[in-house]
Amino acid sequence: MLVIAGGIPSNKYRGNGIFEFDQAKALANAGIKVVYVAVDVRSLRRWRKWGYERYDVAGVHVFCVNIPLGRLPKFILRKISIYGLQSLYKKVFREFGKPDVLHAHFTNMGYIAAQLKKRIDVPLVITEHSSALVQPVLGKRVFEIAKEAYSNAEAVIAVSPSLAKVIQDKFKIKTRFVPNIVDTEIFNFNTADKVENKVFRFISVGNLIYSKRMDLIVKAFYKVFIDNPHVSLTILGEGSERKRIEKYISKYKLGDRVKLLGVQPRTNVAKELKRSNCFVLPSRFETFGVAYIEALAVGVPVIATKCGGPECFVHKRNGLLIPVDDEEALVFAMKYMYEHNEKYNKQKIALETKNRFSPENISKELIKIFKEILVY
Repeated sequence: MLVIAGGIPSNKYRGNGIFEFDQAKALANAGIKVVYVAVDVRSLRRWRKWGYERYDVAGVHVFCVNIPLGRLPKFILRKISIYGLQSLYKKVFREFGKPDVLHAHFTNMGYIAAQLKKRIDVPLVITEHSSALVQPVLGKRVFEIAKEAYSNAEAVIAVSPSLAKVIQDKFKIKTRFVPNIVDTEIFNFNTADKVENKVFRFISVGNLIYSKRMDLIVKAFYKVFIDNPHVSLTILGEGSERKRIEKYISKYKLGDRVKLLGVQPRTNVAKELKRSNCFVLPSRFETFGVAYIEALAVGVPVIATKCGGPECFVHKRNGLLIPVDDEEALVFAMKYMYEHNEKYNKQKIALETKNRFSPENISKELIKIFKEILVY
């Protein structure tokens, strides 16, 4: 199997290609020979080694080409990516021969993989994660790229039921639902990890961008807990909204109780989650929401928004769902979690999440789809 992605996680950029590589590792652990090709055309500001790389990691054979290009028109980036993928494929073919299946992730790489499929006549599966498809207005070129990609695929997979419906409605393409993976080796429940906090800890993990609405968390925290020194908020992530959030923290004099820890390795994220009582992230839209299931996997109940992704796994036994951009609903939810946290059974929350989203279970669902398309 040839997995096609726009990047691969590194020490410097841990989130680059993380969803794609998690699936690749899961498939390799399930006994599938996986070759992972990454065509990385991110800007010059994203420092990494230029040119080709070849190595094996976690049972996955990795071929990568890094072409830092900066702010070029997207159609030029696509042409260069197509050339990069075809060049990598020649190297893969010399070492491993022709793959049985191509598996591409996200709209753009699905389009690029479709161009390779036309040359080598191998079945194509596309897993779609892109939030661009759920925007109120879908650009003409984005629509054309997606349509070209999907029409050349034997199977299209969406990471949430709501995204599957969007694809089916907009493109008239039958779409399967297979969720993202949670790394249960890192994110897990263990009674030995239990910490008795003197302070009730809220935690949030995500990019500090407006669509995640971290500012709303700080505002709601202030409204509910300004006079309660026994409650804290920890935010992990980085982004363009950091200075704005820092201004709110300063304005509300919350510097001793609201901490911004920046981007952290997954092991640190898991450690912080295990020390926490409630996870909160009021996103405006999510095609799935891996940060939520990472919290649930360690047994932490969540506050999520009805934004597309969380509706398929958040329910009354593991958290609360509130409307998007509703500060008063968030205020109520945070107050409720503080007052009723003991009603949530952490061990049951973690077990349910593991059973649904573990690498073993998701790889089984994917392999079933691959076998179906190979039969035909």
